[in-house]
Amino acid sequence: MEEVRNTKYKWLALITIAVGTFMEASDLSFVNISLPILTKVFEVELSVVLWVSVVYILVSTGFTLILGRMGDVYGRNKIYLLGQALFTMGLILCSFAQDITQLILFRVLQGMGGAMMMSMSIAILTSSFPDRERGKAIGINGAMFSIGLLAGPALGGFLLDALDWRAIFYIRVPIGIIGLIMSWLILKEQKKPKVDIKFDIWGAAILFGGLCCLILFFNLGGRLGFTSALALILVCGSATLLTLFVLRERKVDYPLVDLNLFRSRLFSTGNISLGILLLALSAPILLLPFYLIDGLSYSAAETGLRLATVSMASIVVGPISGWLSDKVGSRVLCTAGAALVCLALFLLSGLGAESSDADILPRLIIYGVGVALFFSPNNSSIMGAVPKDRLGTASAMLNTVRQIGNASGMAIAGAIFTSRQLFHAAELSGNGLSPSIIARLSLIGGYQDTFLVAAIICSLAIFASLARGGRFK
Repeated sequence: MEEVRNTKYKWLALITIAVGTFMEASDLSFVNISLPILTKVFEVELSVVLWVSVVYILVSTGFTLILGRMGDVYGRNKIYLLGQALFTMGLILCSFAQDITQLILFRVLQGMGGAMMMSMSIAILTSSFPDRERGKAIGINGAMFSIGLLAGPALGGFLLDALDWRAIFYIRVPIGIIGLIMSWLILKEQKKPKVDIKFDIWGAAILFGGLCCLILFFNLGGRLGFTSALALILVCGSATLLTLFVLRERKVDYPLVDLNLFRSRLFSTGNISLGILLLALSAPILLLPFYLIDGLSYSAAETGLRLATVSMASIVVGPISGWLSDKVGSRVLCTAGAALVCLALFLLSGLGAESSDADILPRLIIYGVGVALFFSPNNSSIMGAVPKDRLGTASAMLNTVRQIGNASGMAIAGAIFTSRQLFHAAELSGNGLSPSIIARLSLIGGYQDTFLVAAIICSLAIFASLARGGRFK
């Protein structure tokens, strides 16, 4: 009877976490697709509107590790439930924002809620499922993340056309309320440590400052130049604060991040390979819409349908790769996934001005399969390499690496693309071509060069993944 109850609970917990995962994933694409509209509605420059996304990333990245440790100390389900409530409240408030300042402030609240959910989700799944089924659970949750990303461009574009920008927030409030009720009724708190554990407030403050400086360095450096005075101040500030944090964590009795976790090869190489891969994946996330819309003249709807190929492949392969990782381990699957992503990036760099769907779609499928093969086994191996009382910290570390990888990769890809686009435009300017053709061809040239660099970066993830241990580790 106890086994039946546990079996029932683990699947209900997975469904509950999956609802939150869908909310988080869809938020990324919903908000990004609305940025051009928001510039017109609030009559502000894009650099201002970008803070609607940037402030969310800052808050969620800066607090994720802190919240992960709080979950280990005070209870993961409590943190997750509070996060679900704040995220939903943030959606409601954003839909009532009267100006861009209010919208950005309300996104701070939503970002805090998102950080609470992200930092706890994988930890709750890991503690709810036995080790032999951990990969399968994380794979199914990963598929839900892909569904959220898939829903954003199509549904977000429809809502913006049919209603207004507020709809991308209030349309998700009912889902948030459902998720909140499910979290309240279903999730059960795991046993907390019996000893009195203190929380490192000063360490949390230093870490938050260091991560915020790092994210701002990549965000502003990509636009102002990585050698600009402000960018150099930010990177120096980040390096100083993060160094102080590491030194402090080695001395305090109750560290915010247990640095001993990195002694595990699976934990350290899993996070390293994840960070490298995310740097490379930022190129297609950022540039494929530009290539398809401005390079090949597809409409936004047509572009969304083609990009949905990636998510569809991930939805199919994600649960399978998670299930396989429970059988054969992560090394083979993660290495194969990284290799396929590297191949896809190289093939995508070969797309040109005359490429058709027959050229594009197979490359996108390879890309989606590679992503799904890598992420579920890699996340499972990271979570399986830590003790039970550090699951919140490990889950938060995983999501922090994801946020930093995405933010830094976007900035780097944008900087490379911009510089190479200008280079190609200068080369083409003397050939008697019209300005529109020069703009189109230079965009494609910059896209191709950036994807080649991304493929080279991704190749490093293959070696990092191979280093994670023996054949079936």
